[in-house]
Amino acid sequence: MGHREAQDTPRRVFGVAPEEELLYSLSPDGSRRRIHPLVSRGRFLRLRRALAWVLMAAFFGLPHLPVGGRPALLLDWGARRFHVFGTTFHATDTLLLLAFGAGIIVTIFFVASTVGRMWCGYLCPQLIWLEFLFRPLEALLEGPPSRRRLLDRAPWGPVKILRRGLKGLLFTAAALAMAVTFFAYFVPRGELLAALGDPAGPGRTLALAVAGLTALITFDVLSFRDQMCTVACPYGRLQNVLADRDTVIVSYDPGRGEPRRKGPRAEGEAAGDCVDCGRCVATCPTGMDIRRGLQMECVGCAQCIDACDDVMDRLRRPRGLIRYTSQRALEGGRSRVWRPRLAAYLVLFAAAWGALVWVAATRAEARVEILRTGRESYRLLPGGEVANQQRLRITNHLPEPQAFTVDLTAPEGASLVVAISPMRVGPDAVETVDLVARVPAAAFRRGRVDGRYRIRSDRGFDQEHDVVLLGPWQ
Repeated sequence: MGHREAQDTPRRVFGVAPEEELLYSLSPDGSRRRIHPLVSRGRFLRLRRALAWVLMAAFFGLPHLPVGGRPALLLDWGARRFHVFGTTFHATDTLLLLAFGAGIIVTIFFVASTVGRMWCGYLCPQLIWLEFLFRPLEALLEGPPSRRRLLDRAPWGPVKILRRGLKGLLFTAAALAMAVTFFAYFVPRGELLAALGDPAGPGRTLALAVAGLTALITFDVLSFRDQMCTVACPYGRLQNVLADRDTVIVSYDPGRGEPRRKGPRAEGEAAGDCVDCGRCVATCPTGMDIRRGLQMECVGCAQCIDACDDVMDRLRRPRGLIRYTSQRALEGGRSRVWRPRLAAYLVLFAAAWGALVWVAATRAEARVEILRTGRESYRLLPGGEVANQQRLRITNHLPEPQAFTVDLTAPEGASLVVAISPMRVGPDAVETVDLVARVPAAAFRRGRVDGRYRIRSDRGFDQEHDVVLLGPWQ
């Protein structure tokens, strides 16, 4: 997999696919080769376009869709709170974060092993924005690919400056909208609007970050483009490592297509179904030639499938010369859907996401943490008691305030001094209070004694927490 099969008669197709073992976006002298793909209409393009519209609408809508009085999705790093569809999570929810991270990693492995780079073709933001927003805008301003190639080669003049300038303005405006929306996922709306309204004010760092992201997006969609997929993105390299001979990939069937033959076939002539029209290359967003076998540049978008199916329909030949299949099936074998690797990924997938759902569903009304503070492990008091200084941190998981009280129920004879009681914690907020546990010195054995705190709230929360209190060695 990943090997380019050399053809017996090297040829250039639409001046894009090179005979040399190079990136398709590079010329033999190392200069950049601009790729302007044709749009091949078909069933896979319709599916990708529908998904793209849904995902773009979700991207722009989620930060502004109110759920429970807050945005549907707001990852407020400054306040260390994450609002997800009406539920608030905190940075102290470490098990949730661990389960989420494990779920993402396992999902990447599972998807790459099962369907290869179909993620890139159908769900990756880079290809979605480029193929379904920026390239349609470019086609509206500069015409079809043939005209855009001519414009690339034309000297700078009034027409080229006007067209390229207008394109740059529209692309920058779209990039600014994307950048502002992106930061709306991480910064509350009021703070973001204040920073954008007064870029020289207190929020200038945020305004500069928005401007920087806008510049990066503009550079990407104006210039870098397909090189993001073929040069910068690590997923293509990772997919080659995780895929096997049963992974679903876009493939050309050389047994059916070769030898290629342009024009009508002579009677009795041995010729394959491929008529060497080059549409599979002309329509590829990375400019690759799928007939050379699976390559790192393939993003699984199926544009070559739609193009080839259209040609086969016109020639009244069966579809599927280029299709989604596996390397094993292409070689005449039978693809294995269930295999040990996939079973292991499914088990890990279910465990990771199941743990995330279970931890989220079984969260208590609050999270309690007891932390040791102070420079001394303990302090001997004049009355013969031993003092342990600690800090109680409470995270309120409810969308309403709670009033908490804390008692020291063990050991016998111990008392507790609380800085604030009851301790009021606002909705989805975190508060801390200092505690001093006072224990008779006679209670300690080998420098320690087991203590127990009981924390209750006016909303029905009631938990006990065991702690170790330190004291003199006796």
